[in-house]
Amino acid sequence: MPSNTRPITIILNANQSKRSIYLLPVDAPSQHSLILTEARNKFRIKSLSQIYLKGGTPFLPEQTLHLDVREVWVSKGEPYVGKDTPAPGTTGANAVGRVDVIAEESYIDPEAVKQLKAVAGLEGVVAAIGMPDLHPGNRFPIGCAIAAHGVYPALIGTDVRCGIALYRLAATPSRFIPSKIASRLRGLDDPWDGDTSAWLTERGVHKESEFDKPSLGTVGAGNHFAEICVVEEIKDEGTCEQIGVGSEVVYLLVHTGSRGLGKSILQAHSEHNPNPFYPEGSPELDTYIEEHDYAVRWAVANRDLVAYRIASCLGLALEEDDGTENDQSRPVMPEKLIDVTHNSVTRHRLSVGDQGLQDVWIHRKGAAPTDMGVAPCPGSRGDFSWLLQPVGDGNDNAHSLAHGAGRLHPRSAATLRKNVPGTTTGLGSEVVCTDSELMVEERPEAYKGVQAVVDDLEKRGCARGIAKLRPIVTYKVRNETPKK
Repeated sequence: MPSNTRPITIILNANQSKRSIYLLPVDAPSQHSLILTEARNKFRIKSLSQIYLKGGTPFLPEQTLHLDVREVWVSKGEPYVGKDTPAPGTTGANAVGRVDVIAEESYIDPEAVKQLKAVAGLEGVVAAIGMPDLHPGNRFPIGCAIAAHGVYPALIGTDVRCGIALYRLAATPSRFIPSKIASRLRGLDDPWDGDTSAWLTERGVHKESEFDKPSLGTVGAGNHFAEICVVEEIKDEGTCEQIGVGSEVVYLLVHTGSRGLGKSILQAHSEHNPNPFYPEGSPELDTYIEEHDYAVRWAVANRDLVAYRIASCLGLALEEDDGTENDQSRPVMPEKLIDVTHNSVTRHRLSVGDQGLQDVWIHRKGAAPTDMGVAPCPGSRGDFSWLLQPVGDGNDNAHSLAHGAGRLHPRSAATLRKNVPGTTTGLGSEVVCTDSELMVEERPEAYKGVQAVVDDLEKRGCARGIAKLRPIVTYKVRNETPKK
């Protein structure tokens, strides 16, 4: 056998009596493609398109097989039906953790539940809780909280500390013209011309990265956004008053994260294993948490800078329109009222079956924490958003809440591609987005209704809706020379 190859067993997922030994080139840049080509030829099935590792973890085209992997399962796209044991890097003789989905009114895709159950079978996992916004992800479900005796960096994903913050902008003007506000939001996708090093240092980030200059202070793509909004309805005046939310104020929601920094951290930790597991007390866990916390601070600083840049763009545009403007008005850092994370891992005490309270690591993959106070729950760009007050002891919901409405259709769904939606929503708000593909992927119909998500959390005793926010202008991306 050539020294630069190693044997692996390719197993047909739908009929596991069919197997083939393949000498896989160790240093090949496209192992995924080589395995599928070999499988299609050996099994005479041209439609084979997906590869699983033991336990059902997908093996992705950009990944390299861990040296401990000896078997792979190939499928035509059907779910994994192999032996229900974790893959190398996630092995362990443990019972499947508790699985629960907090949803009655919200639609939950069965594929998301299947992914959640697969996660519950990973080593050290004691609970896998789906929120009402649960929906399928590429490898793991989004909208869930996973409690484990150890840390899985891949569960947190590439955008460490993606989160949402609420800022106070100004008093509500007597005349509010969304299109005028939208026209002022320019240059926000360009690198900030200020001192990024000083900005980060002031916010507790004392190291530099290649992402500081080009990315700090930018929203990013996907479902990230910045949204100017006002209060539509207050349900709990006392709590709203405590956090500084009132009916005569213009607010800003900023939903973004650590940009490319978080992705680089995950890539470094999954270079040799697509889903590494770091048990408690391991040096790898300590190293990852240190890098995770660095990305957390960076993401907070990023949201703050996005808010500052938007306030700078607006100048006096939010003041009463008396026919004059002062573009030289001094920008002011908006007052931050709330900042919560959606992708992170933190230490908590959780009741684990009949074993009582235990210290566990709670991974939030698209979920808001309950220990940071009121949490925003944004709807789609054509829907209201809510502010949620956590309630209860946190055991049923793993100290977590929904982080938004959650996707109803995947980005590739044909049903979304009937046309490119307009920039004015059904609520009369304006959407700034010059990327037509992103407009299609993020159209309101792609998401669940946020009201059902809030209702489900209230019914389970996890949270109370204290205020509803109406969007005025939503910023996604503005390329001055838009794509055709």
